[in-house]
Amino acid sequence: MRIILYTGKGGAGKTTLAAATALYSAHLGHRTLAVSTDTAHSLADALQLPLGNDPRAVGASGLDAAELDSASELEHYWGEIKQRITALLVAEGVDATAAGELAVLPGLDEIIALVRIKRIYNAGCYDGLIIDSAPTGAAMRLLAAPDLTNWYTRYLTGLTHSAVKLLLPKLQGAFKLPISAGAIQERLQELIDELQALRALLTDNTVTTVRLVLNPDNLSLRETQRAYTYFSLFGLTVDALYLNRLYPSEIADPYLQNWIADQAHYRQEAAELFAPLPLFEVPLQRREVLGSAQLLALAEALYGDIDPLPPLAEEQPVSYSLEQGRYTLMLRVSGITSGEVELNRQGDELQVRLSNYRRTLTLPQYLAGLQPTFAEVNGEHLRVIFETAGVRR
Repeated sequence: MRIILYTGKGGAGKTTLAAATALYSAHLGHRTLAVSTDTAHSLADALQLPLGNDPRAVGASGLDAAELDSASELEHYWGEIKQRITALLVAEGVDATAAGELAVLPGLDEIIALVRIKRIYNAGCYDGLIIDSAPTGAAMRLLAAPDLTNWYTRYLTGLTHSAVKLLLPKLQGAFKLPISAGAIQERLQELIDELQALRALLTDNTVTTVRLVLNPDNLSLRETQRAYTYFSLFGLTVDALYLNRLYPSEIADPYLQNWIADQAHYRQEAAELFAPLPLFEVPLQRREVLGSAQLLALAEALYGDIDPLPPLAEEQPVSYSLEQGRYTLMLRVSGITSGEVELNRQGDELQVRLSNYRRTLTLPQYLAGLQPTFAEVNGEHLRVIFETAGVRR
């Protein structure tokens, strides 16, 4: 089973392209499920079909679709613990509504919704799962956090450690609830085990790949660079990008000439930044693309003879890894064999100059306190090591 995760800057068109790809996959005979994990669901709007937490057929297209209900998933995994913590807080005078909100860890509802993906994968009912993800990929970053288990444990114990000894005897006596730090930890560990299994699935590039959707403008391109960097750091593989809403060549309105020139510039920059990944160019449509027929027509024009379900690329333009406590950046610089490397760090950008090759990379927050301390060309890749300023190994 293949999993393809679509994400991008809000409003870039990721839902439209995820839905179009899913319909085309089903059209080619693949058993396909399209799922929205975005809390601001719009997959149903794109398909023009009511969707719920359970998959339903999208007409006679062969596609199934669903919008995951994070509240339902949260209740399944966290309901019992939530009730116990809420009762604890209410018993101490906290407003019931506030107590219910405080009983849910930040971001937990979105993460738990993603665990449903693992269950769908385990069921083996589909050949392909197309995910319309949240715009920022925040859930992916949380999944990749190395101290997720410890963070959740500290959060809960920070909330209850000092109060548990004082309050639990009262609560257990009044409500007969077997709440304990151990009970909470046990349920947390069950969830963490699920998340770790999901993370292993998402970082297996034979199963899961990410596709980024952007518009031909500066803000969208920079955010896409950052998103690509985060996914690379967390071990997820990007296998394609979509440059959406390009003005067609037949548009000659003088009012739009500056926009057309800007788009041409960012189109070229995107191609250079993300080579050798395929960059699908999606022209601005004459009208909003809604419903299965229009979405399928868009996909047919976009993909042609290409089957969008298998991975579309393997080689990556940039990759990040953590080796022996040091972050290492590998940048593809095909055609350059040697030469002095010049590095200039400005804020969250790293400017690289190698012979006639120049490149500006947007760095993740993980590298905010680090400085590039070593660089060399190795084959067709430039290797850069980041360390704490003043520390060399």
